[in-house]
Amino acid sequence: MTDRRTAASETELLAAVIASVSDAVVTTDENAGITYMNAAAEALYGVRCEDVCGQSTIRTFLAEHEQERGRDLARRLYEGETLPRDLQLRMRRADATEFDGELNAFLVRDPDGSVLGLAALVRDVTARVAAEAESQTLRAVLESASEGIICLDDAGVIHFFSPAAERIYGYRADEIIGEPVSVLVAEHRQQFLEAFKARVRAGESVRRMTVARRKDGSHVDVMISAGPMRSPAGAVQGFVVTTLDISERRSTQRLLDLVIEHAPMVVAVKDQHGRYRMFNRIGAESLGLDQHAVVGSTDEELFGSELAARFSDRDEEVMERGEPITYQEDVQVPIGMRHFVTTKFPLRDAAGVVDGIGILAADVTEIRQAESDRARLAALVQSAPDAIIAQDRDGRIATWNPGAEVMFGLSAEEAIGRDGAELIVPAWERERFWADFAEVRSGRTLTKRCTRVRADGSVFPVRVSAAPVRMLDGAWSGTLSMVRDITDLVAAEAELEARAAQLERSNADLERFAYAASHDLQEPLQSIKLSAGAVIDAAAERLDEDERELLTHIDTAASRLSGQIRGLLQVARVALGEAPEERVPVEAAVQDALDALRAAAHNAGARIDVHRPLPDALVPRAELALVLQNLIANAIKYAREGEPPRITVSGMVGDDALELRVVDDGIGLSDADRARVFDLFERAQPDVPGTGLGLATAQRIIERHGGTITASSAGPGQGSEFTVWLPLKP
Repeated sequence: MTDRRTAASETELLAAVIASVSDAVVTTDENAGITYMNAAAEALYGVRCEDVCGQSTIRTFLAEHEQERGRDLARRLYEGETLPRDLQLRMRRADATEFDGELNAFLVRDPDGSVLGLAALVRDVTARVAAEAESQTLRAVLESASEGIICLDDAGVIHFFSPAAERIYGYRADEIIGEPVSVLVAEHRQQFLEAFKARVRAGESVRRMTVARRKDGSHVDVMISAGPMRSPAGAVQGFVVTTLDISERRSTQRLLDLVIEHAPMVVAVKDQHGRYRMFNRIGAESLGLDQHAVVGSTDEELFGSELAARFSDRDEEVMERGEPITYQEDVQVPIGMRHFVTTKFPLRDAAGVVDGIGILAADVTEIRQAESDRARLAALVQSAPDAIIAQDRDGRIATWNPGAEVMFGLSAEEAIGRDGAELIVPAWERERFWADFAEVRSGRTLTKRCTRVRADGSVFPVRVSAAPVRMLDGAWSGTLSMVRDITDLVAAEAELEARAAQLERSNADLERFAYAASHDLQEPLQSIKLSAGAVIDAAAERLDEDERELLTHIDTAASRLSGQIRGLLQVARVALGEAPEERVPVEAAVQDALDALRAAAHNAGARIDVHRPLPDALVPRAELALVLQNLIANAIKYAREGEPPRITVSGMVGDDALELRVVDDGIGLSDADRARVFDLFERAQPDVPGTGLGLATAQRIIERHGGTITASSAGPGQGSEFTVWLPLKP
């Protein structure tokens, strides 16, 4: 009795618990007919248990599209399968409205284990499902959004980092959350961060372009938008920042800006009031205007009222028609008259209303000039006294100007279309003509002398300049030749050559005479010098002061004249080519010159620096040594008063030539000195001992070997530099 009473009490207690739980509880018999519904189930489904008792649970409480699934779940339970927990099904109330239900179903057995039916715990999860769906939607948005979303607390510490933010900055969320936002800001933008946060704390929404810093330290252009994140009470408790990678857009914009800025034409924009909002630099420069002064100005302010009125008429036409117009115009601008092909087109706002004008103006002044030049060139070809002949790819004559008609005695009608070689080239030169034709075809331009034949059979000398003619795509299409009759020139050259030969013979005779005279004058001069010296020595006591001074003057003059004659003899020997030509390295010739001047350099306290190593080139020893000796000797003699001379000798080889430099810090050369320093008997300072023949001799030696010698100086008192340029023999 006690056990039965206890069991009854437990059953009552269990029934009371089930009746009072917040989840809906429904039981069925073995055929899924409804046997019990607690109060929560009646409220959930909107029906009393006694009204539906015995009805099919599946047909009564499941949405129509879920009923087959419900029957399958019941079958699986009866077969002994344990179903997953918290199954979601779409359910139906008595009023036919549907909701999302979460179901936990299980078998009900008697103490013997026999199946009595099914029991199910059901709860309405519509709100949760909707929230989860919304959450999934938001997550999908975050996953796919190109903008990164970052949430910060009031201190600027990162608390949320979206997938797009991970892609932009290179950080994973778990790496960056908890870090200050400053790690995402480029170093040169850190100074603006606090002011930025202060504006957002004040409730302001901020949008700006800035530069962000990635995890790898690289920078990226971004557009950020930030606003306050408020608590339910409305207090600012942090920030929400969206960030968009605009580096590609900025790069494209920079490229577009560069294209516009450097476009070889005028690119401009006017607003509806006629003021320039944009004007590219190249366009402004082509008009002789300052780009910065143009922006914000009107046509009248830039070009004057007359030209502005013309421009305004075109602007109004574009505004009224609402479509582009293209026209040609001549414009007088600060740099002169320019010719333009201009296109003006309407610019519309978001509503499609024209609120400005775009301008593209190509300066065709040069094209116009080229057309004019082409016309003048055509006139020049027609009036040129030379023959101007164009031949096609096969060598047939395509053009034949009046000059060619006169030169060859053939009209254009007779010449055009015929083989040029057969028509005007002598038979013995045709092979050479076709070889030249092939060279021109390869792209070379030739100028040469040859002969041509007239219609009457007479042959005459000509100079031919031939160049390839190419199409716009670079393909060769023939040759253009200019032929000049040089009969008179050839005759004049022959006469000139004859006179040159005669002059050369005369010069050679003069040089031999100078050599002979210099040689023959040395002996009497030496006799005069010796005689004067002997008289001074023998009669010194009997001579008065004036007589001794006169004899001393005779001795000095004879010595000076003897030195000049020796110099002339040296010049003559150079001109006649009598100097021996032993070829040695440059070093040997330089050393010969230094050895010859050792005493003079010592007495003057001269410092001579040779920049070694000198070029490894062979030169004529005696002659180059003499040239260097003269240059270094002059540097020693023409030192500044009271200062020992400093002289530098250096050399280099380039372009198959030797270049030697002798540089000093002496008295320098004036412009007049440089003009005459290489002349015979010329000296920069008359009171300095010398014959005035050293540099003249040096110049003749170098010129005889095909070289040059030059003098330069910054001016008096600033030293001199002599440069020897000597071609090297193979």
